[in-house]
Amino acid sequence: MMQKYFFTIILLILFSFLGASAQENQSINKPDYFIEGGLRYGSMLHHPDNYDYTKDLWFNSCELRFGLQTHGKNAWERPLKKPILGVALRFTDYADFTDSKERRKIQRDVLGKNIALFGYVQVPIVRAGFFTWHFQLGMGAAVFTKIYSDTKQWEANENCENCHQENGLVSLRVNPYINFQSGFDFRLNNRFDLALNANFVHTSNASLNFPNWGINEIQGIASVRYHFNQSENPSKKAELLEKFKPHNALFFTIDPGWMWARYNNYYYLKTGVSAGYERQFFPILKAGAALEFHLSNALTPTREYKEVYYDGKSYKVPQVLFSSAVFVFGDITFGRFSFSVGAGAYLIRTQTLDGKTALSNFDLSQTGAYSGTLEKIPWFYEKVGLKISLGKKQNHFVGASIRAHFPVADYLAFTYGYRFWKF
Repeated sequence: MMQKYFFTIILLILFSFLGASAQENQSINKPDYFIEGGLRYGSMLHHPDNYDYTKDLWFNSCELRFGLQTHGKNAWERPLKKPILGVALRFTDYADFTDSKERRKIQRDVLGKNIALFGYVQVPIVRAGFFTWHFQLGMGAAVFTKIYSDTKQWEANENCENCHQENGLVSLRVNPYINFQSGFDFRLNNRFDLALNANFVHTSNASLNFPNWGINEIQGIASVRYHFNQSENPSKKAELLEKFKPHNALFFTIDPGWMWARYNNYYYLKTGVSAGYERQFFPILKAGAALEFHLSNALTPTREYKEVYYDGKSYKVPQVLFSSAVFVFGDITFGRFSFSVGAGAYLIRTQTLDGKTALSNFDLSQTGAYSGTLEKIPWFYEKVGLKISLGKKQNHFVGASIRAHFPVADYLAFTYGYRFWKF
């Protein structure tokens, strides 16, 4: 039923555009905006912790995209072979339409639905005439209708006797949403493109709350793209607006966030500050280093606290944790937008417990089976995030990042930064 309505809407949109008066071919120096509608179909990766309702689950999604096909006017567009930039709205119903009506009701009661909004960049790998092979990176947020705290207990249902009582995969309404995609675009004419893609999605809450197993999806996508202006072939080059010059900057940031501590069920306010240096080597590549400091303060318990953890160890609640570190990073830049990846090395870490401060070798989200890389490489952490530069001179920037001891997230940080000296 969902597919029927969605196709009807897409056809109405397309026919309304076809009825518009024809325009002359646009110059490649003008913006090439488009709208795209598509259907996704695929499966959720079964979670190893015996969540039976994810086994053999095949479900549908539909999405609507608005985007811009670049033509190389800006210096950063050319090394990326004139990528597509856009924003997408995606709706997912976690019910398998090949199952019985009763089974689908159970799936919806447990997994529900979600709506995701994310920005994306699509970079060509091969472009030859009417054909393009590309990869895509997207980041945003997803809103879920069912979470751990409000799902129904349905273990007694005879059609799902081996299933768990609740959706233990997500526990917050809004969760970070990351997707990777690769596929093929076929240029039908100067108005329409056909796109066929394979897509991987991960969504989880970055240790903001428990549980946080997350959801991983693999789906195929078929979509149709309509260009508002008659589009020139992207293989043609536009006039370059300005030449690129390498430059440097000194900056500082403040990175507030909060997290749930797995081993004592407390919420913590976690704040980072940093100062560092960066250099824009090429239009699409920036790298730098910074000195970072993080301070964590206990706020309130999230649920009943048990001092003895499931691994048999006893943990008391630290009031304050502090760390300092050296951090290096690389940014892939798309004009004002940057996708950032980095790694850090701790210099010192301490915890304050019962008024006494001592060295500490773990972080709040880690213990027992959840230690990630912290157990074998206790001085090392990773970070991935997105930054957006603001202002005419792009001195200010905001963003968000996840600090982790792979594959366990430490905390989700929201960043404000200022480049106070550019040279």
